[in-house]
Amino acid sequence: MTQKRINSDEDDESIGLVNGKSRREECSWSCGLAQFLDDLSGAVGYKLLVLLFFVQHVGRGFVSDFTSQADPYVYKTYSVPAPVVQIFSGITQLPWALKPIIGLLSDSFPIGGYHKFPYMCISVVAGTIALLVVGAMPHDLLPVPLLVTCLFLMQSQLSVCDILSEAKYAEKIQELPAYGPHVLSYVWFGMNIGSLLGMSLSGLVLAVASPKLPYLISALPAALIMIPLLLGFLEEKEVSADEAAEARRRISLQPEAIFLSLLMCAVCVGLTVTGLITSNTYVNAAAATAVFFLVGVAFTVLLSPTVAKFNLWSLLQTSMTLSTSGASFYFMTDTPEQYPEGPHFSPFFYNSVIGTVGALMSLAGIITFQRYMVGFEYRNLLLVTNIAYCLLNATDALLYSRFNQTVGIPDHVFVIGTGVVQNIMNQWQWLPQVIILSYFCPKGMEATMYALLAGCHNLGNTIASCWGALLLQSLGVTPSGAVGESDRFDNLWKASVVASCLPIITVVALFQFIPAVRQGDRVVDPHATATKGSLWKRFWGVDD
Repeated sequence: MTQKRINSDEDDESIGLVNGKSRREECSWSCGLAQFLDDLSGAVGYKLLVLLFFVQHVGRGFVSDFTSQADPYVYKTYSVPAPVVQIFSGITQLPWALKPIIGLLSDSFPIGGYHKFPYMCISVVAGTIALLVVGAMPHDLLPVPLLVTCLFLMQSQLSVCDILSEAKYAEKIQELPAYGPHVLSYVWFGMNIGSLLGMSLSGLVLAVASPKLPYLISALPAALIMIPLLLGFLEEKEVSADEAAEARRRISLQPEAIFLSLLMCAVCVGLTVTGLITSNTYVNAAAATAVFFLVGVAFTVLLSPTVAKFNLWSLLQTSMTLSTSGASFYFMTDTPEQYPEGPHFSPFFYNSVIGTVGALMSLAGIITFQRYMVGFEYRNLLLVTNIAYCLLNATDALLYSRFNQTVGIPDHVFVIGTGVVQNIMNQWQWLPQVIILSYFCPKGMEATMYALLAGCHNLGNTIASCWGALLLQSLGVTPSGAVGESDRFDNLWKASVVASCLPIITVVALFQFIPAVRQGDRVVDPHATATKGSLWKRFWGVDD
């Protein structure tokens, strides 16, 4: 069903003047980056942009990618098999699915009168300590379970700071919907600049030093997020006990959101415990499957139809993108002794060269999105990008089958060539989803609702890792960095083909689940609850 844009006199009046400029005027990078930043800071405030610089650009950009490039090398020093690497990787990414409980806690239980500041500070301290432990603790004193726990805490810092800063700019986007694409472009452009720096340096560090050194180096920039927090750039107003009680009362009026937040917390804990207790891929895949259906049904039943459809599609999209990264890392980095027929990429090429090119192409994707695509309909843009994503990912099978060498294309050239288009397409595919999520956040529950939707999307990544691990195990693709493991890669191309075809399911579902509205238009009434007209309420005859 086509959604109509929701406008009112109040909405029109809210679009007033900012520093003498109409908020209806589109800020554009075509007039230069400095002018773009000046226009954006005039609309949303410079303090928010500084906060997002440290949280998103430094934290999620530099720290995240600088350390994540080292993760597989650390696992390789422990000779962890590829399917198990994927299970552990899924566990360490679960903090991104725990966003709902963080959002609920921050909205419901302020600490010292503040909703966001204390939670962000606690996460920064825990994450910094975890980085120091991984970076400084001797290898023989850091068992794999403790390593995974520390990586979990690192991601927790990034996730907590991310969701609470997202809630802050979601408030601004609700006030200034026309600036939604521009705020997101600022966030993701800067994030990719940080990523570019992190990836460029990671290859150099990993080529000459221990894979633990990036964690030690990252401890300082991770701690720097405290600077804007201590300077008050969150611009939080201290709430009284009565105001906090009123906030909890408002949230209690939406028991569905509370239930979904607790459900997300429970399933994340369940997947974490399962992954740490057993590395059996069948057990972990079964747990992931149960979580997929449980979460999918619960969100669909309890949320309003428009929000529920998009959320289900988003969960389906990430879950169907089965990961084979655990095996592909060994495929590309194994030495001639380990895999004589392999590409034998050095740490410098695999991280700095491929990573740098990827980050540059992601920037190109953001710039072209900002310049040409902010007015497109969500449905049309996601349709094209998802089809292109499936086709581009299928080219990986040509590399894994060594077909590229048969036709005379060197591995280095093939990887760079396909990666260029893939990274641009990834940005075109993801940015519209980030924008639409902001419009699904009702006033007063921005953190909780954004966390639920983004967390559900991120949960799909862990599900995809577990399902991908099962796929690799079933096909016998279990490299671990051992000498003479060529036979472990024989069926990797088959796994790649399966992983490339499954996302077609999301393309078919897209027409039913994605609203046919343009970016920048309101998708739902911002004053309505996120559960209005849900299947649950209609079943019981309850009206908002």
